[in-house]
Amino acid sequence: MNKSIIWILIVSALVSGLLWLLLGNRNVSSTKLKDYDCSDFRTQREAQTFFESNGGPSSDPHNLDGDKDGKVCESLK
Repeated sequence: MNKSIIWILIVSALVSGLLWLLLGNRNVSSTKLKDYDCSDFRTQREAQTFFESNGGPSSDPHNLDGDKDGKVCESLK
């Protein structure tokens, strides 16, 4: 095999690996990118549905359930 072809293959592999490290490792859901607060919802029911579909009540990464009673954004109607 020609040395220039080997160098091209090596450089291509290195560039591909670098691009994967920089761009390809972005497996994050959109709800984890934004911190939701009660003011992001129009009603308590809307907030509750979001809460339950994103891990609540066992997980509350957005801290929507301040008193930990399973019901979020109780100030909303």
